[in-house]
Parts: sequence; structure tokens; C-alpha cells
Amino acid sequence: MTKDVPYYPLYAANILASRPFRLMTLEQRGFWITLMMECWVNGGVPSDPKEMAKFLNLSADEVSRSVTTLQTFSLAEQGSQIISKELEEYREGYLKSREGKSRGGKIGVERKKERQIQKQLGNPQGIPKGNPQGIPEGSLIQIKSNFLNSNQLIEKGVMGEEHKAWVNNYENAPDVSNEYLRASKGR
Repeated sequence: MTKDVPYYPLYAANILASRPFRLMTLEQRGFWITLMMECWVNGGVPSDPKEMAKFLNLSADEVSRSVTTLQTFSLAEQGSQIISKELEEYREGYLKSREGKSRGGKIGVERKKERQIQKQLGNPQGIPKGNPQGIPEGSLIQIKSNFLNSNQLIEKGVMGEEHKAWVNNYENAPDVSNEYLRASKGR
């Protein structure tokens, strides 16, 4: 397995608070972190203690003293290897994220090239990505007051009789907007 990422997350507070870690001896803790790093760099270590000792460049006695069932809180045996499922999931997520970013970057480069070509051809706007589908809906609609009367903005069931009279007077009032301009002489 290649070393895709030189680091992995190690949440010290979570590990120190974990009961299995707290119950390990100092030698077992050192062995555990060594196994975790080997799992990250090489994908796993041999599960056979003799093979593991050779792989880690340790004596068989050191390995037998350091192996404990407490270490299974983050390590699991899979076939002839001991792996960390948590680290493998992290690696997989990281690689998917990196692949997605790479794809996004390639799409961005293509769009930039397309815009540059359009600019050279005299079309700085580029090619539209879709076709307009009529009048925009939702919050894009701007209400122009000269197209509506006040009755359209007031829900009929809410308006009482006293309001109806006021609205009718307002609607039927003469237009005096030009009188102000004449009186102020356009100022």
C-alpha cells in the first residue's frame, strides 16, 4: 500500500479518556501506537506474533509482553493482518474527498478555458448554461406598484368594513402627482 497521506487524526483527549488505553501498561501503549502507525503507513501488520516481531524489528519476547486484548478497541484481525478499521475509513474518506476536489478543479479549468475562448471570439458572456423558462418565480419577482392596486395586496378575509371604505377612497382619489411638480417648479 502506498503512503497516500503522511498523517492521520489522533484525538489525544479521546484516547486518554478511553478505558482500554488507561488500563494498558506504558509498554503496551507504546506498542499500540506503533501498531497504529504501521497500519496507517503499511495498511496493517502480520497477526502472527513471530511474523509481527520480524516485521516490527522487535524480539518475540517484546511482542508477547506487549500484546493485550485491550488493544482491540481500535485494532482488528482481518485474515493474516491486524488492521485499524477506523484508519482505513479515514483514508478512504480522505481519498474520496481528494478525488472530488481533483474533479472539481478539472471542471473549473475547463470552464475557464471555455470563457477565455468565448472572450477571444467576442462573446465575453460565454455560452449560457441553460434556457430561460419564462418569468422568474419566488423571491426574484419584483412587484411594481403601477401594475397592482391595493386590493390585490390585502387578503380579502382580513379586511374589515372600516378598512374597505379607506381603500376605496384611496383607489378613487384623483392623481395629484403632477400638481406637486408644477407647484415646486420641478425642484
